Amino acid sequence: MPPESDKWPDEPDEPDPESRWGDPEDDLVSVPSVESPALDPGAEGAGIEIDGELARLFWAAVVYANIALGGVSIGLLLVLFRGQVTVGGAGIAVGLVALYRTYDLYRTHQERVVEGDGTGGGSGEDDRGVDGGRETNHLTSDGRNQ
Repeated sequence: MPPESDKWPDEPDEPDPESRWGDPEDDLVSVPSVESPALDPGAEGAGIEIDGELARLFWAAVVYANIALGGVSIGLLLVLFRGQVTVGGAGIAVGLVALYRTYDLYRTHQERVVEGDGTGGGSGEDDRGVDGGRETNHLTSDGRNQ
């Protein structure tokens, strides 16, 4: 660092960039706080419990979907940009198997809900005659809809 005597006589002092913001410790104390509505025990939907089987199926589907996305995308990149057909093809195959497994978990859960064995309970049929997203036809003995 040069001594003070080497400064130019007309050189201005360097500005302090932090001086324009004030004291951050005093300013941060005045930040308002907001209560989270999810922490209110009287709020609607607070403390919802899910079935352990449903949570396990959900997280398994999430893991399978991530494997599917990674396998297919990395496999395609390896095949298209590096020409590594065997490694890329294996990645695509793993991704497609994981994608099928994700679909299978979803379909299995939907069948359980429709049958009334899983969460959702009941017969799987609402009062409009819709069964698991499909319209149900109640036929009489002569073949007409009820």
